[in-house]
Amino acid sequence: MQNGFVKNSLLNFNRNIITILLGFASAIIVARALGPEKQGIYALIVLLPNMLFTFLNIGISSASVYYIGKEKYSLETIVSTNVFLVLMISVVSIIVGVLGISLFKGIFFKDVPTIYLFLILSSLPFLFANSFLQAIFQGLQAFGIFNLVSISGSIVNLIFLVVGVLFLKLGVIGAIAAFLASVITPLLLIIFFLKKRHIPIDARYVSTEFIKDSLIYGYKAHLSNILAFLNYRIDILIISYFLSPIAVGVYNVAVSIAEKLWIVSQPVSSVLFPRISSAKDDTERNGLTAKVARNVLFLSIIVGIGLFFVSDLLISIMFGEKYQEAANLIKILLLGITLFSAERILSNDLAGRGKPELNLYTSLFTVVINIILNLLFIPKWGFYGAAIATSVAYSLTFVLKVWLFCRTTGANVLSLLLITGTDIELYKTFSSKLIRWGKN
Repeated sequence: MQNGFVKNSLLNFNRNIITILLGFASAIIVARALGPEKQGIYALIVLLPNMLFTFLNIGISSASVYYIGKEKYSLETIVSTNVFLVLMISVVSIIVGVLGISLFKGIFFKDVPTIYLFLILSSLPFLFANSFLQAIFQGLQAFGIFNLVSISGSIVNLIFLVVGVLFLKLGVIGAIAAFLASVITPLLLIIFFLKKRHIPIDARYVSTEFIKDSLIYGYKAHLSNILAFLNYRIDILIISYFLSPIAVGVYNVAVSIAEKLWIVSQPVSSVLFPRISSAKDDTERNGLTAKVARNVLFLSIIVGIGLFFVSDLLISIMFGEKYQEAANLIKILLLGITLFSAERILSNDLAGRGKPELNLYTSLFTVVINIILNLLFIPKWGFYGAAIATSVAYSLTFVLKVWLFCRTTGANVLSLLLITGTDIELYKTFSSKLIRWGKN
């Protein structure tokens, strides 16, 4: 079981490396070709469907992974019901999107062409379908397929950006086309793999009982995800309100680079959730999570220190002088983002134990702090205030989650934070194998 966990984590880690490299290339094209102002406008445009998806997905993906692990419903039931939910929720989300544009265009999207906002709403059915159906493969722990589907969107996005933005000079509309292509392609692959596994999509399998159970489980995870999204992105909206698209563009570059630090925690989190859901023994759960959390924190600190010292050079080479202030923003964000890497591990453990409401309570407190600090700091210090607020909010989330996790599971706090002699020996063994491999 341990070997399977490590193997799946490495598969996800490799996928994240590829995704990050593709994401960097895409971000450079968008930033350099569009400039800070248009890049900020594009960031606000794609924020709209991502926000609607986060607010309206009602936690179906998390519930699907959880119930696949529990083996309560057949795959046919979960897949067919999820397709039905995609259709229903997509219609609602587009209606909400149209109303939102009409009501808030002059507040948060005042410099964004309205036609672009309406056009980007067409991505919503694909976002919901990708999330609800890709969760099937996560629940099955079929991470080869899961990773291939994830990478496909990044590859297509880069290709369309090269053609549409670089060669055809289509500007923001070219970037929007790339975004739409990047959400359509993964769905085509998902459909292919579902058919290959002979998992039917049939209205006869739609289950109201599964919908009910998904809502009961999923709403807790869903509310937590909404608050987490606000924690991640409320600063963008407040910057847009108080400042300008140029400020949004520079800040967005800093955040997109700093959050790459989650390369350490994201792949492990995806594997940990279904593993904890299917585990029968609390001792096994506690030991696995503690080991993962402290090593993710340790590696995140190492990577974060490296990113701190290379951020100036990185921004200068990759994005140019127009974005140079993003380097200072990265340095401010790194503390919170580093600590948040380990917080993500604890959150997935609690969700896997069937206690997503604990993540909700933590997120509710920290998002309030985040909003208050952004409202106080951004008018005073501009986007530097947003970076400070975000870093403080993430740090508070980490402290609260460690306390809550230990109180709930009885785990020792030091076992979550400090690497052990056994961990060091594993690093030595891995390093020796890597050196021998390099020599050969």
